[in-house]
Amino acid sequence: MRALCLLALVACQGNRDSSNGGSGSAPPPPPPARDATPQAPPTDAAEPAPPDDAKPEEPEPPSKVISDLGAISAWQAVIDRAQLLGRRGQHGVVYGRIGPVIMVPGTQPDAGLVASPYTWLVDDTEGNGALGIRVALANRPVKEGDRVALGGAWQLDDEHHWFWKVDVVQPLAPAPKSDIKDPPWPVPTHSIPMGNIPYGSRTMTVGRDFDAVYFMIVGPPPVTEGDGWAVATELGDPVYALLRLPGERPSYGGLDMRSPDEKWQLKRGQTYWVRIGEIHKREGKPALINARTAPVRVN
Repeated sequence: MRALCLLALVACQGNRDSSNGGSGSAPPPPPPARDATPQAPPTDAAEPAPPDDAKPEEPEPPSKVISDLGAISAWQAVIDRAQLLGRRGQHGVVYGRIGPVIMVPGTQPDAGLVASPYTWLVDDTEGNGALGIRVALANRPVKEGDRVALGGAWQLDDEHHWFWKVDVVQPLAPAPKSDIKDPPWPVPTHSIPMGNIPYGSRTMTVGRDFDAVYFMIVGPPPVTEGDGWAVATELGDPVYALLRLPGERPSYGGLDMRSPDEKWQLKRGQTYWVRIGEIHKREGKPALINARTAPVRVN
């Protein structure tokens, strides 16, 4: 718990209890009176709990640990990048699942791919594995698959890649199992692969909540992240819905500091498929739909 305390201390920035002026904790309560004989509990009272040393210590719920740390999901740190910059002395805590080491082309001829200084931290709250950030762990003892909270801040390297420079690592309990039927993305990426429409999918216009649906981009790209892509069955059809892809939402303070490889690039007139969430229909306007998985370009 030492790392947990350090993370919480850094994230909270020394927040004090204003009720006692920040000068110390409240005085302890007075000791219980000794002039009363303990009374027998009511007949319908619950059986008393066994002493602490009679049962194993139960871990705190993951959500409570994350809340206590003030941690945010890996991709939320991209959205909030403008207030988590190391060059400004800012600091935060992000959480996710440790992914593979990021491989890059070697500098020597015929070197192939070599390990970079970065590892993926996969966002396990949205995107089904397609969203993640580069983290510089500096040989800290973690392994692929671990769920962790990482204290640190954003830095920009010489190749203009954003990475999270880690200063503290706090292990977390595993994330709840996802209810998404489709296999998770093998590594985080905004590169869109080609593939076949899965069995049982429907066109966007007849799709239902949580279906796999296919559609065509029928309008220009969104002006702002989160505006949504104009989709229908075919070009020439009226816009059926505005589709928001995983991670697409407005940046903190309107300052979009995402790099090109952190944005989806879809083409008008091309067919894709995704698995969607709930369909929010609007009177006289296109529906609003959030995709739960990354887009796949249909062969």
